[in-house]
Amino acid sequence: MNVKHLSYIATLLMTVLLAIGCTKKADKPLQNGEKAKTVIRFATSAGNLPINFGIKKGYFAEQGLDVKIVSIAGGVEAVTAAAAGEAELGGMGSPIIVGAAAGVPITIVGSPPSSGQHFVLVSKPQYKSLAALKGKPVSPGGPGQGTIQAFNVIAKAKGFKPSDFKNVNAGTTANALAALQAGKVEAIITSETTGVKAELEGFGKILERAVDYFGHYQHTFTFATNAFIKDKPEAVRGFLLAYRKTVEYLKAHPDEAIQFAVKELQQDEIPYKKVYGAEIPTWDTSGRIDFEGTENAIRILKDLGDVDPKNPITAKQIVDEQFLPK
Repeated sequence: MNVKHLSYIATLLMTVLLAIGCTKKADKPLQNGEKAKTVIRFATSAGNLPINFGIKKGYFAEQGLDVKIVSIAGGVEAVTAAAAGEAELGGMGSPIIVGAAAGVPITIVGSPPSSGQHFVLVSKPQYKSLAALKGKPVSPGGPGQGTIQAFNVIAKAKGFKPSDFKNVNAGTTANALAALQAGKVEAIITSETTGVKAELEGFGKILERAVDYFGHYQHTFTFATNAFIKDKPEAVRGFLLAYRKTVEYLKAHPDEAIQFAVKELQQDEIPYKKVYGAEIPTWDTSGRIDFEGTENAIRILKDLGDVDPKNPITAKQIVDEQFLPK
């Protein structure tokens, strides 16, 4: 395992040590005779469709919960937010496994409705293969993020090393897309909707899809901090019940789901509809974790060096499905 990965894990653990005893109280104070609600700060991207929809439609409130979104850029930030006492629950990608394996006190409690690997490599239109990008500026994302993991897996499958490319961290999705459009980088790793947007606007094309290289793999998860699980187990149950009801509703009303994303979350309608119009009807509403896919994720993360290859961690050690609705 190289120095970069050791530093990344050490930073997570240091955050945990500094955060001990700093978790904020989650209960919302009573006002004007209202019933008490448990506040859950949920670390995720600002555009998370089920969470935003569930809040807006009152599914979480029905369970006595006041869910507030802690907007973060990626999985590393979600894990550190939880470790620092700034979030009780969260939903993001493989850095959740990395953090749990490194000793961050979080537990995977469920899965989003589409939990596979959705990152794509988007290049300028003139490129025909990954080989043509050798030596060129590419933005795979920041250290520890799922995007850079996806790029490294694709590169390895094609016989390349990360050092064969000029690594430029162009920042968040919007910034990376702008960098590609401006010609500051020749390729980025991003979401499929962003890739479709680049293709529709003519300044990029989807060159590779990470899903083609990861095999049987679970990438995204819903986690809770161990402290919150201990103190508020029924709130975790209520959250997952409300989340399931939300996902079931969205799956049954895909047009409403897409319009909500466009109007409320400022998503670009054409690329969003193209991707999610096909995906939403296939959503898994159970919330269950794919243990085989999670074990494969652990193996891949060990191969990449993001999890110590000597770490004996297993999926069963970092997953607890007891809070899922029956």
